[in-house]
Amino acid sequence: MERKKKMKKLLAVVYLILIFCIGIAIGDTIGPTGIVLKYINDPGFTGYMSKYETTNAQYCQFLNAALASHDITVSSNAVTGLSGDYAGQLYYDLAGQGYTFDNAINGGAARINYTGSSFTVDSGFENHPVTYVSWYGATAFCNYYSYRLPTENEWQAVADFDGSYIYGCGTSIDNSKANYYGSTHPDGTTVIGSFGEYGYGMCDMAGNVLDWTSTISGNYYRIRGGGWNDSTEACKVSYSGYNAPDNVGYTYGFRVVPEPASAFLLIVGMGLFRLRNRKR
Repeated sequence: MERKKKMKKLLAVVYLILIFCIGIAIGDTIGPTGIVLKYINDPGFTGYMSKYETTNAQYCQFLNAALASHDITVSSNAVTGLSGDYAGQLYYDLAGQGYTFDNAINGGAARINYTGSSFTVDSGFENHPVTYVSWYGATAFCNYYSYRLPTENEWQAVADFDGSYIYGCGTSIDNSKANYYGSTHPDGTTVIGSFGEYGYGMCDMAGNVLDWTSTISGNYYRIRGGGWNDSTEACKVSYSGYNAPDNVGYTYGFRVVPEPASAFLLIVGMGLFRLRNRKR
């Protein structure tokens, strides 16, 4: 009994030290509230990737943190970088009006607002994927929390599951499986995960918003996955689009991959947490 008590105390100490180290190493948390990471073991990608696309609430949390640390500035309706590699580059367009199309009114409009001192999200859109974020803005988010954008090959390896998937939602697609052209989407985007999970337990790999990747092609970056207004063709796992890094729009969003150091801390931390609970 005494040995068990000592082991519990030791685990508690190690757990607290690890949490402290995580805070020092990657800035208090592994990322904004609600980011769910899925472990994937695929020939084309082994590691963690976010199950969902980054939400308005999560990007808003980043903007408030970056505002407090003087890493961004706001001028008119443009949120731009204030420090680092992307100083002066557009991150987010607060005035993004969306697109009235396919029974959506102002579909995919920007849902984050600036009060003059902080950022807020329109009520009801907290868990919709963020839109009107540029590649610079997506990458700045990643850098802030020790994430990165997936390469387009990594993205495809995860989206096509065991190689049999034609779409991010399986071998076939219809409006019950993904948010794309013809779906019921009065706001354009829909709450992340609304159309189920597929393959490695991922959501919205087809439709909702396009995902920025880190793969560069000339002066452009590759985007994957299709958006709420796109055809079935754009929702194929093999489809590869591109755009300029400062471009923003009503269908551009992103998902993340943890950098190796933060992924390691996450794995160890989760293991210790489970072990500690098992000992209770």
